[in-house]
Amino acid sequence: MPELPEVHTIVTDLNKHLIGFVIQSVKVKNNFKTNPKQNEFKKNLINKKINGITRISKNIVFELSDETFLIFHLAMTGRLLIRKPEHPSDDWERIVIALTRNGKAGQLRFCDMRMFGKAEVIKKDLIKDLKNKYGPDILEGSLSPEEFLKALLTKKTNVKNALLDQSIVSGIGNIYVNDLLWMSKTHPLTQTGDIKIAKAKVLLSNAKEIIKEAILHRGSTLNDKMYVDAFGRYGSHQNFFRVYDQKNCKNCGTKIKFKKINSRGTYYCPTCQVHKYEIKKNKTGKL
Repeated sequence: MPELPEVHTIVTDLNKHLIGFVIQSVKVKNNFKTNPKQNEFKKNLINKKINGITRISKNIVFELSDETFLIFHLAMTGRLLIRKPEHPSDDWERIVIALTRNGKAGQLRFCDMRMFGKAEVIKKDLIKDLKNKYGPDILEGSLSPEEFLKALLTKKTNVKNALLDQSIVSGIGNIYVNDLLWMSKTHPLTQTGDIKIAKAKVLLSNAKEIIKEAILHRGSTLNDKMYVDAFGRYGSHQNFFRVYDQKNCKNCGTKIKFKKINSRGTYYCPTCQVHKYEIKKNKTGKL
């Protein structure tokens, strides 16, 4: 699943190459569901100019002329690709948008193997509603450790679930949560109520570091090879994972443990990320 570094990378590519292009035609394939439905979706896009492309959490937002916004969410297997019209068809094409600028033609192709992705057109008044669905962005410079801790404490759950809840803090996905918890020497089942301000500072700092580092590496492409940037190229951050999908701890050499937490694959070092209940168990022989 593309996470914030992957989405950020794609948005950066789109901004460099698509600003000023005008939408000439829209083709929706394989009965892909759009919002609004296909005919209205197409009608709302034709002859609109691309003025800017931004990110709201993991949503890719095209700001078009006439206060119209085209929004893509890549979900599990989505891709947004910049192509020349003569480029061969891509796997799993769902939407093909023909573009022109100063006599130059191009295409934006939305591809999605599993078709869990989202494509919708909305007006400006609904952008605020979209933003309100998410908590503060993890890359916001104004997000303080105190605000970060306050957000975590709004939910009584384990720290991994809290960090993945986009309504609490936006932008941290499963891959990067694993690594930031390892960097912070924090067990994924630690309860939010046990997080104090000192730990919140460490978590926030490491979260920013890992996300920025992954952006520098243009995202992570896993073994399924699903993630590519806007030109179909793989990311390289998978070569720098700390604990995610690793066999042994890079710090102490202990064998990495794997378990499912809320159905999400979780990797952690039982030595470096000791849970307080495991300490109790080691002392008493029972929980």
